[in-house]
Amino acid sequence: MKKLILISALLFSFNGWAITDYKPYDENVNAEEQISDALETAKLNNRYVLLQMGGNWCPDCRTLGEYFSRPDIKTWLDERVVLVSVDVGEWDRNLDIVEAYENPISEGIPALVLLDSENQIIFATLAGELATARSMSKIELIEWLNKKIDPLIN
Repeated sequence: MKKLILISALLFSFNGWAITDYKPYDENVNAEEQISDALETAKLNNRYVLLQMGGNWCPDCRTLGEYFSRPDIKTWLDERVVLVSVDVGEWDRNLDIVEAYENPISEGIPALVLLDSENQIIFATLAGELATARSMSKIELIEWLNKKIDPLIN
């Protein structure tokens, strides 16, 4: 019995399997206004806009949102982009926004869309690339960002 408890404790303490309570999506915010404000900020500060689409019910979305709030990743993001979290609920909220950006949630959430300051799509996760975010370590996420996003904006 002690072995079972120890194994269970180890499994659930492993960062990749732990499900966070962090809720990155404000369900009461006007996402269109946030995107508009982010585009203005991006123009003024020579940045890009990164749309993070998902829902608070989704463990992978919460994990990605929590990772994005960690100081080292947040610093990496803040130096490059203006981050906007777009709540898509259970595929029933802000769908006009989703469609305007090539429906990146069609293969799973969370989904990311990178925009230039003129609202042009630079990159989108159209194949559900982050739909298993909770299995990624912080290092793997940084490596993914460096491989997929950084070359497009530097």
